[in-house]
Amino acid sequence: MRFVPERLAALGIRGPDVGRLAEAGRLEVDGRVVRLDDVTQPRRGQAVAVVMDTRVCRGAVELARDVDVLLCESTYLHADADLAQAYGHLTARQAGEVAAKAGVRLLVLTHFSRRYGDDVEQFAVEARRSAGPDVDVVAARDLDRIALPSRRP
Repeated sequence: MRFVPERLAALGIRGPDVGRLAEAGRLEVDGRVVRLDDVTQPRRGQAVAVVMDTRVCRGAVELARDVDVLLCESTYLHADADLAQAYGHLTARQAGEVAAKAGVRLLVLTHFSRRYGDDVEQFAVEARRSAGPDVDVVAARDLDRIALPSRRP
């Protein structure tokens, strides 16, 4: 929730009274009880989807539809798409395609095959090509901390 300044002002609520209203959920002002719902509006939360151990499928796109963050496997590079299909995994390119179709804001790649060594940035490069300019792409390493995108209005 977020306070609507115009509603607060119209009811004469300001300063420490805003904090009291937030804490108690209600406040008496000039003989009238003001509830939190009277001066706030819902605020969209942030959504995260996780897609692991799957081939390309419509369900992955549906799950990730309009999320802020998609944590997605990209076990193989596209040169090994036949292995990805055979073992039930996605390539980095396919992960990028899922993110683009779903309208994801941030694609976080993980679950890389050791066959490619420690260079996970090559997965991000491949995924960026298919994800397009509207999707930020990060290749996560163990113990990385990745910031969530800012909230949408």
